Amino acid sequence: MDFTALRYFFEAARTGSIRQAAEHIHVAPSAISRQIAKLEHELDAQLFERRSSGVKLTAAGELLARQLESTVRDIYRVRAQIDDLKGLRRGDVTIYTIEGLVDAVVSLSIAKFSFQYPEIHFQVDVASTDRIIEAIVAGEADIGIALNAPRRADVSVCFGWQEPLHAIVAPSHALSGRKSISLQELTRYPATLPDRTFGVRRQIDAMLKKTDLQPKMLVITNSILTTVCVARQGAAYTLMPMFAVERDIKAGTLLAIPLTDDDLEPSSVEICVHRNRRLSLAAREFLSWLENNIPKGGLQGPVELAGIKGQRDRGRNHGRRRAL
Repeated sequence: MDFTALRYFFEAARTGSIRQAAEHIHVAPSAISRQIAKLEHELDAQLFERRSSGVKLTAAGELLARQLESTVRDIYRVRAQIDDLKGLRRGDVTIYTIEGLVDAVVSLSIAKFSFQYPEIHFQVDVASTDRIIEAIVAGEADIGIALNAPRRADVSVCFGWQEPLHAIVAPSHALSGRKSISLQELTRYPATLPDRTFGVRRQIDAMLKKTDLQPKMLVITNSILTTVCVARQGAAYTLMPMFAVERDIKAGTLLAIPLTDDDLEPSSVEICVHRNRRLSLAAREFLSWLENNIPKGGLQGPVELAGIKGQRDRGRNHGRRRAL
């Protein structure tokens, strides 16, 4: 079977869309369709059901996709290793990141990095912390940017920083005039929070458990954007590190109120990789660049996490972290 046809099929299966597969591979959608039709003819089986919203795998398609999952990734890794031997500065980097850092860190870092390495392409997936760790373990992600990640033996935290949580409210909220507030006071008001697959939610639950407090929940969601939008309407407060709402704070559409509780643990932003899987040269270059160039913008000052030693690949160029 033609590897190009298999690759195009796999991307369409992964994204559920001919158009999205074409964008990721940088070819025309018609080329994807032709290769899939060629594969279906060769296998004498329909692999996709075509729908207005995209494509859905048939039973035969699901069987082929499962078989190809590890094979395609292994081939990509071999290709990346061959590029390394040639000393090329091109390749693909897959990043899984929490939503709150897309604006403050990820998009800015990729844009600046691309001026130096224009032939390195990125796949960025926004996910909860739990999903990010799963993607690293499964080999789906080269680099994961998580918040309060659960510890896994096969996941290594390279570097990161800590940020305190704030009560986030709209200017129209009853608490908008407060200079500080306690968790106990907050529980008198409706809250909007992400679900328990998010690191920030687990941190909030742990804090409330210690104080035996229960929030008055208005909205629980699997989207940081939804959480922030509800807070922006003034219907509820939320609890977030400031970087997650940096743009809103600068625009004056949200306010950040410090918490007065003395025993509150800060949030830990953690840049993670698989402990035993060697990154491609492209991924190592970006990881090193990210460590040295994380923008301080609205962040609370990136610093090395206390007690965590970076598990860095040998041969990387280390430098002091500096602001962009």
